[in-house]
Amino acid sequence: MNTRLLDGFGSTLAICVILPAMAGSWWRYNFEASTPQPPVLSGTLKTGRMEFGGRERTYSFYAPPKAGKSMPLVVALHGANSDGERLRAMTGYELDVLADRNGFVVAYPNSFAGDWNDCRVAASNHARRHGIDDVGFVKALVGAFRTQFDSAGPAYVLGYSDGGQMVYRLALESPEVFMAAAAIAANLPEEADSDCEASQSPVSLAILNGTEDRIDPFLGGRGTAGVVRSAEESARYFAGLMGYQGSPRVECLGKSARDSSSWVEQRTWSGEAGSEVMLLAIHGGGHTIPQAIVRMPRNLGPTSGIIDAPQEVWRFFARHNVPAMGLSTSVKPVRKIEKGHV
Repeated sequence: MNTRLLDGFGSTLAICVILPAMAGSWWRYNFEASTPQPPVLSGTLKTGRMEFGGRERTYSFYAPPKAGKSMPLVVALHGANSDGERLRAMTGYELDVLADRNGFVVAYPNSFAGDWNDCRVAASNHARRHGIDDVGFVKALVGAFRTQFDSAGPAYVLGYSDGGQMVYRLALESPEVFMAAAAIAANLPEEADSDCEASQSPVSLAILNGTEDRIDPFLGGRGTAGVVRSAEESARYFAGLMGYQGSPRVECLGKSARDSSSWVEQRTWSGEAGSEVMLLAIHGGGHTIPQAIVRMPRNLGPTSGIIDAPQEVWRFFARHNVPAMGLSTSVKPVRKIEKGHV
């Protein structure tokens, strides 16, 4: 009798305690990222909100204490089902550190209900269903920061995944707003699966994509929301807008000492007046932000540490530093929240 009770108790223990613990460990291993602690900065992260399109939109931003009139602005767009704070963590807070070190403002706008209204016709997220004007919101945010900091410095935009898709929409429809842009883990939608109204104007663009991306396939094809072009075709489209039709300059940026299949190839198309399109092909990388500081969820594929994406993107931006002209700065935040946190 006692043996039966012990056997029953052991089975119950396994079902109620051990199995949930194992399931939790499996979930953390595959779906959670390992992120560092927030860094010590010379200033504080602040949050704000503004009325746009009949809705209250929110954002956070970090500005070094000494703001100059030519201080650049970097707008960072998060991925799907996410927000700006998560993107801060997923980039290892490196954009904040780079802003501190190089004297620029970095802004993290939050999308409507976790998603952006990008070009993809097949996307069925809340932003698209409600017809959210995210292009207008980002442009208004840039204008608000120019007013708030009395700055005529250049503006840049980067985005990861769904945020990268939003970068493509901005690059196609409003290239005059940004001196340069960067899309990470995102390919341009095929023309039949895109409803963007392309201006046909050139913009300097960096694309950082992993060859093992299963969500936005590096070689193109059907992704999670419609059919996308390959990373090479995406880059060549924007290179064509610069009038560049030739072959790119190709170089190897680094290889993994432990895995011969992991390496990074840079392809560069250079246009007139210093404009350029750069594709960083992360061989062996997944739907992730390459860097050594953060290991992104394993269900997104491998995270390459051969290059550091935030640093590569800022290096690319810094090469394009002529202030944008003709941007309205009349939009101001409705209310700023001065309580900071890091």
